[in-house]
Amino acid sequence: MTRANDRSIPTPEELVKRARELVPNLIERAGRCEDERRVPAESVEEMKAAGLYKILQPRRFGGYEMDLGVYIDIAYELGRGCCSTAWVYENNAFHNLLVSYFSEQAQRELWVERSVDTSVSTGWAPREGFAVKVEGGYVVNGQWGAASGAYNCAADLLQVPVVDPDQGAFIEMRLFLLFRDADEYEILDTWHASGLKGTGSHDIKVAEQFIPAHRTIAWSDVNRQPTENEVFLQGAGVHDSAWYYVPALDWMHWTITPALAGAAWTAIEASVERYQTRTNLFQQRLADTQSVQLRLADAAARVEHSILSVKNDVAECSKFANARQTPPRLTRARWRRNSAFQAIMLNEAMSSLRYRDGFNGNFLHQTLQRAHRDIAAGAAHVGTDWDLMGGTYGRTLLGVEDPSDPLAV
Repeated sequence: MTRANDRSIPTPEELVKRARELVPNLIERAGRCEDERRVPAESVEEMKAAGLYKILQPRRFGGYEMDLGVYIDIAYELGRGCCSTAWVYENNAFHNLLVSYFSEQAQRELWVERSVDTSVSTGWAPREGFAVKVEGGYVVNGQWGAASGAYNCAADLLQVPVVDPDQGAFIEMRLFLLFRDADEYEILDTWHASGLKGTGSHDIKVAEQFIPAHRTIAWSDVNRQPTENEVFLQGAGVHDSAWYYVPALDWMHWTITPALAGAAWTAIEASVERYQTRTNLFQQRLADTQSVQLRLADAAARVEHSILSVKNDVAECSKFANARQTPPRLTRARWRRNSAFQAIMLNEAMSSLRYRDGFNGNFLHQTLQRAHRDIAAGAAHVGTDWDLMGGTYGRTLLGVEDPSDPLAV
């Protein structure tokens, strides 16, 4: 076991600085990242060497076990360099927190028997995927989509419905940890997308694969809902972080917009630089036109509000978690609502600037068009679905109970 001690753990400020220093390299590789439809290996190695993947990894297994707010800051900085790279970082790095809910044996197999730097991809969208309980574990079959960073990872975390083998009836949802070096899954090259092209969010295929019971955990065991006077430990509870008292559904929606906000801000900076020298058909310098000035002001306000909103909500949640206090139901619903609204604001900011960019904005070398595509793709994530998150908040605000709401707080 490799336990990190206080002296070996960098400060949050140092980690953010390291992420910021990687931005020029990420910008340089952004086109290649899209062309190859995966994050370049050297970018992943640089992020790992900087310790960025260890932020949510438990100290007991060589990580830093830090606050989620540090992860948010890192993802934002990386997004300023390459949105696809930052998206994969967000996705793979937060899985360290999910894996930390699992049994100690599963964590040892991942971070001790393999490597302290082993990263984990995922599969959240089952395409006819299912598991059947057998003696000592489960047999898994099926195909899952959206495994961001699949080719950059040595393990995969699947969300799998467990069914009755005779009647096919749904029993429960569980998370399963699978290892690539054990040939427990296959990566199918399916990611041909208009946005977030470089994330390599391919499909995962599993065929008649036995997974031992210690490498699976019930979705309900990582989403123990707080009562009026008590919060509950999530998962196996073998680590110290306050974030193990936060239901996964209360924080997973915060793993989407930080990277998008970083990309949006870089697009604004690139637009400002271009408008200084470009003229329109009437030989007016674009920077002198009111329409450009107003659209830039509007876009900047939306992006700044987006990142400040997520940081404020994470800090509020952290305060509740560290005090082992129960957040009010409306507060938890507000956090989800805000994440969805952040995605809307970011998407609208880029759409507005892209409209003003005119014909010249169509060229693939332009920073804005890439951010526009990436943010539109990221904003479509179920974790920032306004119809879902807004509906949950509206029902909570109105006191309407809906037993069928999968996101009910």
